[in-house]
Amino acid sequence: MVAHDGEFAHPDANICYTGIGKVNAAIAAQHVIDTEHPKLIISLGTAGSSVFDFGEIVNPTGWVQRDMNLTEFCGPKYVVPFSDDAPILEYGRRDPRYPPAVCGSGDTFVRNIAADIWDCVEMEGFSIAYACHRGGVASIPFVSYKFISDGKSADTQDHEWTAVLHLARAALHRVYDEIEN
Repeated sequence: MVAHDGEFAHPDANICYTGIGKVNAAIAAQHVIDTEHPKLIISLGTAGSSVFDFGEIVNPTGWVQRDMNLTEFCGPKYVVPFSDDAPILEYGRRDPRYPPAVCGSGDTFVRNIAADIWDCVEMEGFSIAYACHRGGVASIPFVSYKFISDGKSADTQDHEWTAVLHLARAALHRVYDEIEN
C-alpha cells in the first residue's frame, strides 16, 4: 500500500495507491483486506523526522494517531474515544536491517517536526496498521518501511516533498526487492 505513485512503483508489485490521509488509507486498506484476503500487507512511503537522517529507511512497528487529542475534554491524547486502545498501536513485523520507529500519523502536513511519543510523522500508516490489526476474523500480517524525506539534518529542512520523491522511489524499490528475494 502506497499513498502516492511518486513514492513507489514496481512492475512486479500488486500496488494499492491509497491516496493521501488517514481516511483514504483506512478505506483502501479495508477494501484490500475484504476483497483480496492478503497474506501480508506492505506499506511503503515517506515520513518526516527530527530523529532520523534524510534518506534513511526506517521500519515502523509503533503507530500513533497524532491528531487525536481529547485533553480539552479530560481525555487522553492519541486514543480513539471510548476505546480500550493504547496511545501507541504496536503492530507490524520488525525488520532488523532497518532502524525501528514509532510513527505518528495525522491529517495535517507538518513543517516543524518535533518528536513526541513518535520519532517520525506521516499521514497514512496508523490507518493501515489499525485495519490490519483489526482485520476481521484474524489480524493481517503487516510490515512498513518509510523513507525519511525530511530529516534531522539542517540541509534537508526546507525543500518540497515532491522534489525528493525520486529518491524515495528508488530507495523503496530497493527495499521491496530485498523483501521479495
